[in-house]
Amino acid sequence: QQQQQQQRRQQDSKDVAAPESPKGSAKGCTKKGQTAAGHASTKAINYNRLISRAVEQDDMIQAEAWLERMSNNGVKPNEVSFDTLIQGWVKRGDLARAEVLLDKMAAVGLEPTATCFNAIISTCSLAGDISGATAWCSRMRSRGILPTVTTYSAMLDVCATCGNIEGAEMWLESLVAAGLQPDAGSFCSLIKACIRVRDPWQAHEWHQRMHAKGIEPSDKSFSALLNAFSKAGDVDGAAELLSEMAQAGMRPNIFTYSCLLHACNNAQRFHLAEQIFRQLRADGLKPNIVIYASVALTYARVGLWHKVELLLEELTQESLTMNSHFLLALLLAYGNGKPRQADRAEAAVRKAIASGLKVNQYIRNALKSAVGSDRCKLILQDLEQA
Repeated sequence: QQQQQQQRRQQDSKDVAAPESPKGSAKGCTKKGQTAAGHASTKAINYNRLISRAVEQDDMIQAEAWLERMSNNGVKPNEVSFDTLIQGWVKRGDLARAEVLLDKMAAVGLEPTATCFNAIISTCSLAGDISGATAWCSRMRSRGILPTVTTYSAMLDVCATCGNIEGAEMWLESLVAAGLQPDAGSFCSLIKACIRVRDPWQAHEWHQRMHAKGIEPSDKSFSALLNAFSKAGDVDGAAELLSEMAQAGMRPNIFTYSCLLHACNNAQRFHLAEQIFRQLRADGLKPNIVIYASVALTYARVGLWHKVELLLEELTQESLTMNSHFLLALLLAYGNGKPRQADRAEAAVRKAIASGLKVNQYIRNALKSAVGSDRCKLILQDLEQA
């Protein structure tokens, strides 16, 4: 391995060497100055390739060594040299080292590019560091570098991650004031911010404003909104959104129906869940185990265990296998039944564990509710010994 590394370094050193000028060429002699400049440019390109190669291999020490060697050999680093290194350190999450390189860049008479700052701002955004992202954006402006669409997108994203709706709105307004056009990603960040603070209707308002700007809604934007309404248990809002999807020419998919059923579950509206389940089949879609578990849970909340059992028979006929979520719904249904169905609950758990399902804390609690604390303890001890 050491021999391979040595060979690679030797090859790297050869790569740096500029090609010799053509001998005996009149053209080469008359354009000697241009040839020398060309050689300098070629050497810079070769060094930049070596820096890039080291960064790709996550060998930042070697990458910086090539930058130093480049300078020592009289080849002036350019914007590409520093951009590559800065993005490498940013990828590692070392913003302090990136900042040192920005200062070094200025010391050799080069101005940092928007790409450098955007890489740092995007890293802050991914980390949810809104103060850090804002500070770097200010530094970018102080150097006379105007924010780009990428800059604004990163600022919108970090506001969305933090649920800062006012901040996201301010950055969108700044983007427009700068003469730039917001895209679907810009509006989706605002929608995400509203969802983060559990305000699906405000998210819906931004979705409509996006459409009014001539930006067509996507499956992704509709799915995000549906998920927000489902978590809020707002079935009416989810149903309205489903109608808007149809008007936009989009057909609901399994995820769409999963969100609707989740909303029904949170709102405890099992009759509507039944209608949605029938509509899913009418649309030619095949329910998966997630759909079955969602419907089962709406029944379980009101103790309709016989309906959950019918769903179990149906999914078995569809060659699907019960998972832990469906088992949980079945046990909850037995526990909420009038009267409780302790024997059925015990039989269901024993059969499920025999088929390979693992007992988690949710299943333990549901079983305890269905059969009682003492019986639950005995059943689990027996199954552990078996």
